[in-house]
Amino acid sequence: MLSAIASAINYAAYPILSRILVDTEYIHITVSLSVLTQITTFLSSIVAITIGLSKDEKSKDRPNDVQLLQASLFRVFLIVTVVFLALSPIVMNSIKTPLLFAIPIAIMMIVSVPLAIMSGYLNGRGLMTKLGLLTVISAGLQLTIGASIAYATKSGLLALTGMALAQVIAITLVRIIFAKDNLPKLKVSLGKSTNVAGHPHIRHLLVYGLFASIAIMAMNIAQIADLLLIQTLKNTDIKLYTDIYILSRIVFFAGIIFIWPFLGELDIRAHALNRKPFFKLIGIFSAIVIATIIVITFFGTNITQLLFGENYSNEHLRTLGVLSILYKFFFLIITAATLYFIVFRNYVAVWLSLGICGLILLFSLFVDKAASNQSVLIILNVIAGVGALTGILLVLFKKPSLNH
Repeated sequence: MLSAIASAINYAAYPILSRILVDTEYIHITVSLSVLTQITTFLSSIVAITIGLSKDEKSKDRPNDVQLLQASLFRVFLIVTVVFLALSPIVMNSIKTPLLFAIPIAIMMIVSVPLAIMSGYLNGRGLMTKLGLLTVISAGLQLTIGASIAYATKSGLLALTGMALAQVIAITLVRIIFAKDNLPKLKVSLGKSTNVAGHPHIRHLLVYGLFASIAIMAMNIAQIADLLLIQTLKNTDIKLYTDIYILSRIVFFAGIIFIWPFLGELDIRAHALNRKPFFKLIGIFSAIVIATIIVITFFGTNITQLLFGENYSNEHLRTLGVLSILYKFFFLIITAATLYFIVFRNYVAVWLSLGICGLILLFSLFVDKAASNQSVLIILNVIAGVGALTGILLVLFKKPSLNH
């Protein structure tokens, strides 16, 4: 329930900002918020690794593993952030967003590491209510601060910067509220360099974490490929698909809620026991998709009028809406399968993610700029559908071994 509240808060940011900001600022901040959301999910690899560490019985003999991993990753992400900023002229130009929006994205990349470690630690230890409170605090602060700044300044850039800084405040509050839960100490990450020479398993975790993070980042950029590609097409209504895209994000936000309890339920010693929870998860995803399609089909016009002040035709909403929703559905399955293997620190997760992303990248390089929205979405769905089926088969028949 707490995770549902947090997801509702995250989703509410879009229609609220749509009402506050002019169209240009709204489109820029929507694309940037999507990238920021992907960065948060990109850090889900760290959460999944931390879940595995917390579940691993051997971690009881190495109680500092999570702490050492956080300290090492914090420094690595400082380097990654510098590289991102250096490449930001190319990256931001490619997504048709002003260069300065790279600054709040960079802030998020740094401060999200401690939040990700805390999330994985609470999940792995079975403290699910406290994990839910963590998500509510973070989401609530981002919406409150971001919307307030947007209302006062009418600037998408300043609003996004405020949302990034809200995470810094969230870290401080969570550490105060959960002071008795022995959370990994942040001051170690900010202090002297951590010496992992005497901890070879931490070096292995760090290397795997880097590969898994790259794979998750690539996958989640591919997950918003529909929005990014349609922005580049000629003779297309960008505002129309931006609003449809935001509606379809309900599926992703709602589905992500159930992935983390699924990972918390995994048995890291008995692979066969994980099949039933995985099929249960897919069933939940399917129910969410069916419900969302029904609502958009019959009430789509009313919803877009209420949320965005636009009166779109039912034909546009049905065709593009269903394709956009299915794309999110397939990527929910891919995300669940990838995170499943990351919990076991298995490189299957890396190859699955990079393979799917490579196909989508290849398509994006050769897409006809005069193509219709519908034709682009159909091809993207075919690629994502193949990826989802591959992920299901791997979870069913590939027995992961826990790598230490």
